[in-house]
Amino acid sequence: MTPATQSFAIGSIVLYLGNRANVTGYASDGNVEIRMLNTGSELSVPPGRLTSPAPPDQPRSSRVGLLFGAGVAGALTLAVFYGLSDDGASQPTSATPQVSPSAAASLYPSEGASPTAAAPRASEATPSMAPSYGAGVPAWVKRLQDVKAAYIQPGNPDEVDPADRRDSVVIKFASGDADQRCTAMRALAGADHGVIAYTPTGMAVDSNDCLGVKLGTP
Repeated sequence: MTPATQSFAIGSIVLYLGNRANVTGYASDGNVEIRMLNTGSELSVPPGRLTSPAPPDQPRSSRVGLLFGAGVAGALTLAVFYGLSDDGASQPTSATPQVSPSAAASLYPSEGASPTAAAPRASEATPSMAPSYGAGVPAWVKRLQDVKAAYIQPGNPDEVDPADRRDSVVIKFASGDADQRCTAMRALAGADHGVIAYTPTGMAVDSNDCLGVKLGTP
């Protein structure tokens, strides 16, 4: 856990309960104001609950590797030079370049070769998309059909209502009605989690009695 004395620059990216967030400011009580990158939710949390993502390892150049590579290249150049010199001394010069049968076959494919031999397979051209599940989602989520993605949205510990301090299960469905999806999710989640249902045209939250909000024009 990051010490409470750590400060984060405005606009920096941090981790909050395993999810990436953007630092948008500081509250008067010293809490850090963040926006969750995966959901767009805005929270105010203590600095101790945030941590900076580890920077990626920077590739280091090896001088020994460069010298070794230069030495190998030089040796190959000398080998090719001496090989050409030996061939020129032992064989008469020909005006027609010599091409090996294998090289000729690769340059000029036969007419009988199938034109679709190099075509990508159908499974590679249109891969099937499996649902995306975030860490900590309950087991009942993976039994639902028509799910595009599911993850846990952390609750806000500063909320007065205990129900609003709960973590919520967020599910994005490929189709359906947001109100009906939310009602079904609430029956499965019980009192352990809040629920938020997304469909292509709407969104519904159980704390709002699963009253849906239209996201787009019909």
